[in-house]
Amino acid sequence: MKSLRLLAPLLLLLSLAPALAAATPAFEVRQASLQRQPDGYKLNALIDIRLPNYIREAFEQGFDLPLILEVEVYRKRGWWLWDKRVFRLGQRYRLRDRSFYDNVRLLDLKTGEPRYFDNLDDALSSLSVVFNYPLLPPSGLESGHSYRLRLRFGIDQDELPIPLKSSSLWKNDWSLASDWYEWEYQP
Repeated sequence: MKSLRLLAPLLLLLSLAPALAAATPAFEVRQASLQRQPDGYKLNALIDIRLPNYIREAFEQGFDLPLILEVEVYRKRGWWLWDKRVFRLGQRYRLRDRSFYDNVRLLDLKTGEPRYFDNLDDALSSLSVVFNYPLLPPSGLESGHSYRLRLRFGIDQDELPIPLKSSSLWKNDWSLASDWYEWEYQP
């Protein structure tokens, strides 16, 4: 009887493990900051990327994986007015499985620059660290004002292949993105 009482909490924990694993977000911005440098404002961020199996399977079956890093900058204007958006960035990427060449291509859609990786996890790892990303010119923010910045990362719904868009209506959730990560900055 005593061993049953000790075993019951363990069984309960094991039965909840799949639900807890499913609740883990696919994308999570852990931290972000903005730094002023002589050539402009640079963005730094750390992002956790944990793709669900159905997304990995679709990628392995040859579907491109479109991703987007979104940044918004608002100038704070006081309690009686809404903050004014002064900048918005949608940095798009596309991951493609190149199994014939035994690699994964990460394409920066802004510059057209491809990078090649041995596997999907290595490509995702490179996206999880944003370091000195040029965000704004030196004159982009006015001194004496406070700014609110927001950043999120996720699947780019606009660029999702049509077969995956249609299957998302009844099967798996393809509208995955992190919550907005917000912080304040004063130049």
